[in-house]
Amino acid sequence: MNKINNLYDLVIIGSGPGGYISAIRASQLGLRTAIIEKYQELGGTCLNVGCIPSKSLLDSSKYFLLAKNNYSSHGIFFEKLSFDFSKMMSRKNEIVNSINNGIKYLMKKNKIDLYQGIGSFQTENLLFVKDKQSLQKKNEIQFQYCIISTGSKPLCPPHLSFDIKNRICSSTEILNLKEIPKKLIIIGGGIIGLELGSIFNRLGSKIIIIESKDKIISNMDHSLSQEMKKILEKSSIQIETSLSVINIFKENHKEISVHAKYHNGKKVNFIGNYCLLSIGRTPYTKNLDLENLNIKMDKKGFIFVNDNLQTSVKNIYAIGDVIGGKMLAHKAEEEGLYAVEHIVGKKPPKLNYDLIPSIIYTYPEVASVGLSENEIQKDNIEYNIGIFPMKILGRAHTSGCTDGFLKMISDKKTDEILGVHIIGDHAGDMIMEASIAMEFRSSSEDIYRICHPHPTFSEAFKEAALLNFENRSIHM
Repeated sequence: MNKINNLYDLVIIGSGPGGYISAIRASQLGLRTAIIEKYQELGGTCLNVGCIPSKSLLDSSKYFLLAKNNYSSHGIFFEKLSFDFSKMMSRKNEIVNSINNGIKYLMKKNKIDLYQGIGSFQTENLLFVKDKQSLQKKNEIQFQYCIISTGSKPLCPPHLSFDIKNRICSSTEILNLKEIPKKLIIIGGGIIGLELGSIFNRLGSKIIIIESKDKIISNMDHSLSQEMKKILEKSSIQIETSLSVINIFKENHKEISVHAKYHNGKKVNFIGNYCLLSIGRTPYTKNLDLENLNIKMDKKGFIFVNDNLQTSVKNIYAIGDVIGGKMLAHKAEEEGLYAVEHIVGKKPPKLNYDLIPSIIYTYPEVASVGLSENEIQKDNIEYNIGIFPMKILGRAHTSGCTDGFLKMISDKKTDEILGVHIIGDHAGDMIMEASIAMEFRSSSEDIYRICHPHPTFSEAFKEAALLNFENRSIHM
């Protein structure tokens, strides 16, 4: 282990879920480790302006929604139901701060050195840490290995900029609004658009979602898209698909205008108080000076890596959003663990990218793992399918959320489970049964033969598996 000051076995650039977890694992394996982070707080996008704050507000707004629409059926009544948006935001900030402090504690516990600033490659074994504002050198760091874990940022068209004053927001700005918009226009019908739209819809905003493709959450199974559209529209969320945005501009000091055109040529104009752009994310490699090492990237700026997550410079690895693929915190975490173990000479199993679960934290939740029915059809695989509605489950009735279904797809010849797609309460937790089963190449009969507890949402797995296996169901 290196003892020389500013000489590290491993340096990690970026302290998001991929970065800080990599650092902890490296320390556990005996590497002298440092993290370079340009922001004051650790945790990256996920903790500070992404996963955690959005889920905090999703939970707060969900409780208000349930109190407004569901609690009376339980015999719970309110004389004057109201909410305090500033308190919701304060709670969100307290949660973020608490987890931030937890990460700082883990860095100290594992003796990981922290450098505040921007990491800039000079050679394949030398980094400068530069001041975020002036870009002046603050420190020099020598290293044997490096992991780039700088993540991504919201994509913005070149002629626009994210600015609350101009009423054009990314997911970062929208999570720090001081008011509830009367009307919020969301461009992009993916995970971020649906989650943030749900928050403000529950709190009284009129929501319009504009999607350029012919359906929302188009990267998931088509049946999830269809069901989610019905559920959102039932909540008075307006969804416009096959619609391309032409221009966005500020109408006045309180309104913004979005001009768009349907694919059939018809033009339309939407007026709102704010516009949320959630049209994707772009890798963050600014000021890393990758050109000094000739580290290869694609046209969009994603860093090329091999099967071991090594860049074109073999002692420098890259993980998470910055290498593309599914831009999910849990993917970055697994890649970080793999990279560290590869560095120390272990032979970790390769991450199965086909079995990374995706979750949307709407109400009810959406969760998916494995192949969609669309993908299976394209691959010309013969398959069986079992779809079990949540409304048949006793547990769904007791919880008050009977929307959705569990869809299981298996290979017709072998009965191996190929994909599971869920809309329902607690779908984000339920999907792990499918992930584990598919990791071990289980059949639908395997799932059917396992005793599932009653009453639970997980019983939908057993019923869908039986539909797959024998084309019958006990309760349907």
